[in-house]
Amino acid sequence: MPNVELKRGQEVKEDAFEIRRRVFMEEQGYTDEFDDIDDTCIHIVLYKEGEPAGCARTFPEPAGSMRWAVGRVAVLPEKREGGFGRMLVEECERAAIEAGATEMCLHAQARLESWYGLMGYTRFGEVDYEDEGQPHIWMEKTISRP
Repeated sequence: MPNVELKRGQEVKEDAFEIRRRVFMEEQGYTDEFDDIDDTCIHIVLYKEGEPAGCARTFPEPAGSMRWAVGRVAVLPEKREGGFGRMLVEECERAAIEAGATEMCLHAQARLESWYGLMGYTRFGEVDYEDEGQPHIWMEKTISRP
């Protein structure tokens, strides 16, 4: 396994933004990528061999609740190997547990339902198109300290 490090916090925000620009805007065509949540969430960046390779963010949803959200999970195309996406989701879960969360939720691209399902997330609700007209679904998972 190559040298991999996960870092959290606002200090990695610019690296997360660059990954999100490349994956969501350039590769997938989204135009409205950044929002106010970016100012208060926990940003997580995975570094491979010292270089940014993937990112995610987590935050209470709604604010102050025991339910936290995973969002903006992205791995650069040339770095998609070795389970980096899973590592990012698991780090979001660890950060949420440390903050006292008992549940996680996410608003996933519908095409990723089975991938998140492998990590224990289950779908609730119908497919919606509120994220730039792309099909998304809500998923959730109960979490606890190991």
